Amino acid sequence: DGRATDAYLDQTRERWEKVARQIWDTPETGLKETRSSAALIDILQKEGFQVTRGVGGEPTAFVATAGSGEPVIGLLAEYDALPGLSQAAGEAKKQAVHDGAPGHGCGHNLLGTASVSAAIAANRERIARKLPGTIQLFGTPAEEILFGKTFMIRGGAFEHTGAVFAWH
Repeated sequence: DGRATDAYLDQTRERWEKVARQIWDTPETGLKETRSSAALIDILQKEGFQVTRGVGGEPTAFVATAGSGEPVIGLLAEYDALPGLSQAAGEAKKQAVHDGAPGHGCGHNLLGTASVSAAIAANRERIARKLPGTIQLFGTPAEEILFGKTFMIRGGAFEHTGAVFAWH
């Protein structure tokens, strides 16, 4: 019924807010998301996910996997920033932290963090209910320059995934 998942997300809300803020505070443009991808990978590994890095030949792309067998369900996590959109947090008007620096104009700091928290919550629910299947989290860099997922597809990252969910 999802109550355990809701409770987990409520109980760990501060954790996710901290991660989203960390990614916001260190915005990195496409294929340079080393700190952002590392932060998400670290959390996933601590939750028991096996991580493959450098997917599709992209240094900041990764696939984190938990469980085994069918169904195979994936979630996309984006974490790249846009050039020139540096913005002080909580300000309604444009106020750059550093002039000309990158920033999260599309909220990828939130999207990536939300996808990771959803993958972890889904996996915890899968384990608690003793359900079959695999949860995958696809760390997809360079979304803003429109080729991060393309190279991952060419590299076979999504080959065995039955369904992939994204929020954007």
